[in-house]
Amino acid sequence: MTQIIDFSRSAITSFSQSITIPVPLSPSSYTLTEFGLATVQGGSVLLNATIGVQTTLGNPNLLLTILRSGTPVFTLLATAPGESQYTPLSLSYVDLNFPSGYFAYTLTISQVNSSTLNSANLTGPVDFSGLSLV
Repeated sequence: MTQIIDFSRSAITSFSQSITIPVPLSPSSYTLTEFGLATVQGGSVLLNATIGVQTTLGNPNLLLTILRSGTPVFTLLATAPGESQYTPLSLSYVDLNFPSGYFAYTLTISQVNSSTLNSANLTGPVDFSGLSLV
């Protein structure tokens, strides 16, 4: 039987089109959200995120990264739609093989095609949650 150990959530905003934050060019990145979560040996952590972006120029390639205590554990590369279009990006990841403890989970975003002909803004929602299970 599955047992819930801990739950945490962090959000800048839960509404679409409610913020305007430019996505930085790599190697810089923007920390979207962060939270702490207790884990147990042999457990797993289910992570879910939804990030709303709007293209301002071209078709930017966006890199979303989940870090566990500063170490990348998951990345997702997504191409934003055409200019002035809004899209919500959603991801789920199950983190396994970690020791018991309390870990910081962080979600970052950056633009990886460095052309000045591509850009995007975070527009909301920006929501990140984690569920620790055993």
